[in-house]
Amino acid sequence: RYNQPYCRLQAFEVDSSTRAKDFCQNISQRLNLRSSEGFSLFVKIADKVISVPEGDFFFDFVRHLTDWIKKARPSRDGSSLQFTYQVFFMKKLWTNTVPGKDRNADLIFHFHQELPKLLRGYHKCTKEEASRLAALVYRVRFGESKQELQAIPQMLRELVPADLIKIQNATDWKRSIVAAYNQDAGTLYLNDNI
Repeated sequence: RYNQPYCRLQAFEVDSSTRAKDFCQNISQRLNLRSSEGFSLFVKIADKVISVPEGDFFFDFVRHLTDWIKKARPSRDGSSLQFTYQVFFMKKLWTNTVPGKDRNADLIFHFHQELPKLLRGYHKCTKEEASRLAALVYRVRFGESKQELQAIPQMLRELVPADLIKIQNATDWKRSIVAAYNQDAGTLYLNDNI
């Protein structure tokens, strides 16, 4: 639903001597990130998503993971289970992350990874900060279009942290979000000029 210009599958050549750290660096370079620091590979297999230790050989890790899952879930008919897996490259550690320092990381990862956490209420913020952030989320979704501003009361769950929605009524939220939106008019944001 959000403008995710880099949200696409990418192919990378990986051989038996490729370590997770090298794989992360290759991905970072291809995406023109300033650094691979804080990023990690994650393997999704069956219903598990597990971070690959940076010093491990990628294929060794996947093999150990599939062996572990086969032991944990033996087949009923004795046949060997086959698993497919997906590999994700995401931000794992945020300690040295400064928003705005790496535009590509902000565009590709930071916003999309943190928005769901913000909306679930994991990031503590004031009512004023929530209004400003909601205006920014609105701007990412709709750009300079003011048509959807009337629908803010119906989309509060997509704009405001869940733990804050009930601290004021929908009309007051709309008023404060629109005010924050208008205050930032003409400002260049992440989704501009992509």
